[in-house]
Amino acid sequence: MKMNKSHNKIHILALAVAIIIGVGSPLFAQITLPNSHFQFTLPEGKWKYLETINVDAKTHVYLYSSVPVVSKNNDTTLPFLRIYVKNDIGKDNSYDFAMNRFMQQPFIIVDEFSSSPFLPNKDAIGYIGLYKGENDTMRSKFYMLYFVHKSTLVEFRLETTEESFAQKQSEFEQIMKTITLN
Repeated sequence: MKMNKSHNKIHILALAVAIIIGVGSPLFAQITLPNSHFQFTLPEGKWKYLETINVDAKTHVYLYSSVPVVSKNNDTTLPFLRIYVKNDIGKDNSYDFAMNRFMQQPFIIVDEFSSSPFLPNKDAIGYIGLYKGENDTMRSKFYMLYFVHKSTLVEFRLETTEESFAQKQSEFEQIMKTITLN
């Protein structure tokens, strides 16, 4: 079949429009944060970007939320992902960073791991943790990963309530496995 140049332009334009509006889009959305030196993937259509908080010139917090989850107690919760990124950190390492952050925001350690498919490099450390804020009626449960790459510290936290954690655990683990350093 022979196509002329204008016919090819129409196909290219149609393909560009389909990509922009998401027709045939992948099941996952790859995310690369500015100056973070890593990327990860979120399930398409289940997670959305909320906001970026610029703590200072070197520290940024990125927030994402998932679709609401209804627990067996009929409580609706909004699972979230919080990524704390600090650039130009000097000689800090994952363990010092984790301890420093723990002192600022203590939690109950359910599990600690330094060897896991969820950790993006050999110096990373991860936790499954629990906490309950002063005004909270339910405890939160989360995965927390700490890693350092190219003078950037990262705290990667996937959280929901303790009651709905089992419903999101597999998805959280799938997201953590997609973290790649660049």
